[in-house]
Amino acid sequence: MASIFISHSKRDEDIINLFSRAFAQTTMRAIFEEFENYVIPPWPKIRADVQQSSASFVLLSPNLNATEYTQNWVSFEVGLACAMNKPVWVYEQFNEPVQFPIPYLTDYVLYDPHLREHLTAIKNIVEVYDPSPSLIGLGFGALVGGLISGGLGVGVGAVTGAALFQRRREAFPIRCPHPNCGIRFNIYSVLAQLPCPACRQEFQINWPQAPQLPGTP
Repeated sequence: MASIFISHSKRDEDIINLFSRAFAQTTMRAIFEEFENYVIPPWPKIRADVQQSSASFVLLSPNLNATEYTQNWVSFEVGLACAMNKPVWVYEQFNEPVQFPIPYLTDYVLYDPHLREHLTAIKNIVEVYDPSPSLIGLGFGALVGGLISGGLGVGVGAVTGAALFQRRREAFPIRCPHPNCGIRFNIYSVLAQLPCPACRQEFQINWPQAPQLPGTP
């Protein structure tokens, strides 16, 4: 079974449950490591799980900064994903910025855990990595419809999904303008200002017009 590695804090039960629900609607497996269940040292198991995963998700929350132990392990997991050229998706809740820089990431998602549309969007991101050919493209398109167009929903995504997936790295690219950062990543939100997930410095974004359904003004 294809899998995605999840970097998280075990204290975030609500967030873990949210992502578990999203994965439960797919054929993908979420790998939530709980180190105390392993024989010491745990890092060989973590390395193997990151290696076999199609991507890594980082669930940002204040609890990641609760202990140096959690900080160090999350940084280690992201470093492994970087060294293995795995996509790293950083998830952060709206209006809850977390001062936890992720120097390497490929995609940044701001989400509201209370919106059903965003749960669907998370599921569709997961399905991008499903090896089933019938799901490739449709899932990513629905993600764009749910998070980018902000109200047009899954319909637009289903129409444009295949083309957007083929150009995933060119879909909505952002480059942090700060000279001490400059990292490039994809973002899935239409906020005019946000903190860079790599350096946590804020910057402005001039967004292109959201896609429209054919025949609408």
